[in-house]
Amino acid sequence: MSITARIAEMGKHKALMLETLVQWYLWFVCCLLFFFLNYGWGSFGDTPYVNYLFAALGETIGAAVFLFVLTFMGRKTGLMLGLVFSCLCFLLAMIPWQWTDLWSFERLMTLVSIVGVTVAFTICYLYSAELAPTTHRGLVLSSCSISARFAAFIGPFVSDIFHSSTVKLGVNASLAGSAALLVLLLPETRMLPIPEQAKDVSRRRKKQRRANDGA
Repeated sequence: MSITARIAEMGKHKALMLETLVQWYLWFVCCLLFFFLNYGWGSFGDTPYVNYLFAALGETIGAAVFLFVLTFMGRKTGLMLGLVFSCLCFLLAMIPWQWTDLWSFERLMTLVSIVGVTVAFTICYLYSAELAPTTHRGLVLSSCSISARFAAFIGPFVSDIFHSSTVKLGVNASLAGSAALLVLLLPETRMLPIPEQAKDVSRRRKKQRRANDGA
């Protein structure tokens, strides 16, 4: 099947199109937040090496949490928790509390938020591969990667676009919160067979809708 035929078939199946559009936004938000954080550590005033050290520690913790979440909570719940955690960290970072010349609550919570962003961004790779049917998996993942690359271009410049730290944190919190809400539109894929064709995606959504109604 040609790429044109795959795109045309995707347009015929609303379930596949909906899930793909949601994934584009999730990849965009996760990548934008990831690059915003990792290119913004120098804005705290002192040497950036300490910030990068703590950020690397946060990403290591995020990788460990990622394995725990996948094993016991599933993809959908884990992705939502990572985004909600990041959203809360950005909101708490708005509290104007500074106990030393270099350390403030904004700096602390921004460093902590990298854990949630790492968990969410890592889950996106596996979750998208399980959501997409075999016939469209390459198309879906490559288009998600394109969305993430656009975010990678924008993320490092967020600090330059918004000079107020409150505005920057508010924008990031809004992005993470809205992405967490959109995850509700996606089905859970843990311990479930991977769809092979576009029509299998529609069937999966109908089955989960019936299961939710029965519960």
